[in-house]
Amino acid sequence: MPRLELALPMLAALAVACADDSTAMTTADTTTSTATDAGTDSNTPSPTTTAPDPTASTITTATATDGTTTVPGTASDTATVTSDPTVSSDPSATEPSTTEPATTDTSDTTTGSGVCGVAGETVAAELVHVGKPAACGPLEFTGTRISDQKGPVWQLDGCACGDNCLVPDPWTLNVQAPAPWLPLLPACPRIVVDRAEGFGGCQFVAISVWDLAAPGEPAVYHAGHGLTPTQAGSAELTITPQSIDTCDCMGCCQPAELWDLQFSLAGADVTLSEGESAALGQRNAINFESHHSGLCDAPLDAHWAIRKPA
Repeated sequence: MPRLELALPMLAALAVACADDSTAMTTADTTTSTATDAGTDSNTPSPTTTAPDPTASTITTATATDGTTTVPGTASDTATVTSDPTVSSDPSATEPSTTEPATTDTSDTTTGSGVCGVAGETVAAELVHVGKPAACGPLEFTGTRISDQKGPVWQLDGCACGDNCLVPDPWTLNVQAPAPWLPLLPACPRIVVDRAEGFGGCQFVAISVWDLAAPGEPAVYHAGHGLTPTQAGSAELTITPQSIDTCDCMGCCQPAELWDLQFSLAGADVTLSEGESAALGQRNAINFESHHSGLCDAPLDAHWAIRKPA
């Protein structure tokens, strides 16, 4: 019995020691769990998480209902652009116009613009005695036409019509004019061409053509560059200029002037403005142009013709 009494106190001491070890282990486990949980707390930043940059700009674009558009400015402010309701959205309002500007017609320059009249057709003629140059002045031919009656270039022979000449006497006539106003050259013509000394040699003044087979009749053709016919034709034809307008001409030697031309032939009269034509008795007359530019050394712009119709 004495040994049993000694064993009971020893068992009690062992129980107390075991209880103390259990408490210590529980406390250590709790401390370790708390430390581990603290490392995974959601409030603690993760080492791989990037924090927002306080200097970065935030771009925000918004359109309000009043037509105001907000556009990005700087990191600390924004700019606002307001649409102007008065500005048209029609592209044609800003595109350059393709409409050509209005132009002023200067073809009629008879109102003091510096030049009177308008440019018209011209007339010229050249009568040549082949191989025999002639000085300036009137040059006359009588003889036979040996080419077709229509020009503008005719071959002539100084041999009189009906004569049997053994030696030819060649001449040529060249008339420069619009086709409807070229002469129909008779088979036996008398041709007179007046020429005057000018720049570069002899200058054409006027031409007259008569039909030797119809003596007493007016010429079948008169034409000229100027205000007078040939000297030979002045007995039957007169040309009277009638001043219509004078124009200022800067830098000119004289005022520019415009004329109508009055033609009188074999008792018939007609007055024609520039570009006009009309009957003159049994002939037709035209005033191609009749003005002076006023420019220094400029020739007289006067050309006309009178033609017997076919």
